[in-house]
Amino acid sequence: MHPHHQGATAPTIRTSYTPGPWHEHSHRQIGPDEGIVCEVWSAIGWGDTAIEQADANVRLIAAAPELHHACAPAEALLTRQKWKADLHSTEGALLIELRTALAKVEGGAA
Repeated sequence: MHPHHQGATAPTIRTSYTPGPWHEHSHRQIGPDEGIVCEVWSAIGWGDTAIEQADANVRLIAAAPELHHACAPAEALLTRQKWKADLHSTEGALLIELRTALAKVEGGAA
């Protein structure tokens, strides 16, 4: 195959965080099979709303490695589609949001 006709390669995803998948070990303790990454508290507010929010936070945090893994290829796909990172189109705004989220995860500025 001619080098200019090779298929696109998957982007490299930096993973300096604890590799996933993560799941809830016991009551609101989240991490991979080997340990705990964090524990979610339900101290924000009172009553059923606080409990519902804490449970939702557990699900969001447990999904973080998979969400991060999905963002980098999505950004590459948007870039290949020739969409410009600007707020004047839905696609451009999405590209900005993805880049901002990835920058936060990777410890840099957007």
